[in-house]
Amino acid sequence: MEDANHDLIHQLSEKLDSQWRYDDYIKNAAEYGCEDCIELWQALKENEAEQIELLKQELIRHIEGDRFE
Repeated sequence: MEDANHDLIHQLSEKLDSQWRYDDYIKNAAEYGCEDCIELWQALKENEAEQIELLKQELIRHIEGDRFE
């Protein structure tokens, strides 16, 4: 596998893992009663979602452009 493709897949995996963990962080902040932390984790989760979408779009371009080896 080409390094560029590996990098995309690796980073997508990292971002998906982070996004999944934010639900626990939000729950913990809610149990602690910290609205500021809840808002922070929700904002970061949304940011991760945007980055995940960018990575997915680039992977699709590689696959459709026959550059995914």
